[in-house]
Amino acid sequence: MAEQTSEVFIPPHRLAGSRTASPRNAQTRMIAAVNPPTPAGPGSHIRIVSPGMPTLMHVPERGERAEAALRGLGFEVSYGRHAFGFSADGLAAGTPEEQAADIMEAFADASVDAILVSDAGGGSLKLLPLLDPAVIQANPKPFVGFCDTVFLHQYLADLGVASYSGCSLMFHLGNVPAPFPETTEYLARALSGVGPLVCGPVGDRAEPVASWHIPEIEGAPRVRDHASGWHWLRPGTGTGPLVGGELSLLPELVRRFGIRFDSALLWWDVTEEQAAPVDELFDALARETDLSLLAGMVVGANPRVTPEEWVRQVGAAFERHVPEAGYPVLVNADICHMTPSWTLPYAETAVLDSERGLILPRTAVDR
Repeated sequence: MAEQTSEVFIPPHRLAGSRTASPRNAQTRMIAAVNPPTPAGPGSHIRIVSPGMPTLMHVPERGERAEAALRGLGFEVSYGRHAFGFSADGLAAGTPEEQAADIMEAFADASVDAILVSDAGGGSLKLLPLLDPAVIQANPKPFVGFCDTVFLHQYLADLGVASYSGCSLMFHLGNVPAPFPETTEYLARALSGVGPLVCGPVGDRAEPVASWHIPEIEGAPRVRDHASGWHWLRPGTGTGPLVGGELSLLPELVRRFGIRFDSALLWWDVTEEQAAPVDELFDALARETDLSLLAGMVVGANPRVTPEEWVRQVGAAFERHVPEAGYPVLVNADICHMTPSWTLPYAETAVLDSERGLILPRTAVDR
């Protein structure tokens, strides 16, 4: 989990910009939509980096299966110099300096067309001061991450660089005997840059692996035994930049970047390890930013409870904290800590419509 602090991180190129006041925080600004990135399809070169946990080192056979899946889609695959790293405390894939160096080398390398994280985990906040925004802006390319990398996604969005959230090498692509076809389909469709990208129900899902470090568990085929169950808590249509992440991380995202979610489509989910009640997590975010001003909300499925129970819990939290909101709210969506799942562009303009689903036109915007 990210260290809690009130320090605001503003990318260097934003320091001179004006910022508009909000009821929660006088030092906030709205999310700016980004343009779709350069397409990456068959024949493109994907570089694997490890800004989070050292699972590539711990479970290399899972990484080999995931690499085979990417190559099966037609991608070339390479690894950062420290992708198989291991920190002194065993919790990260190398030091922050090593992890940041791999990210910067991937952006600077003209042969690399896209960047994919091997896994998530706490620590991406520590990388931000070690990145070079000028190099990234001069060499924009799609960055694909998951969970804790939300801080990297917002950093890149502030630079006007597009990224994707919802996929990682190990969690999503390393299944036995192969990743679910919907997962690879959404990854490939997102990277292709072709629009519109229409996100619909993927069907029943498989819950997260209990432990990747027990071969009998990690090496067993995944079973899709968690029922699907899209539910429109509130119908309607909303349009705005699509942003979000794991719910417990979003208050820190707001504080660190001095942002608010007015007129944005906000998505969020919870991990299988999250024991705090959703009402408590929702309240923590509502204290940081006005959730009544969103364009819409997408709530990912919860691995810990049934779809029906999750609708009840989210509905109760929503009614308590933002009863006045009139925007569309979708619960049990397919951006979550289960598979198969979507790969979503971060901060691109999207439409949430209770008749059509979640749609990304993938058209350019003025910044």
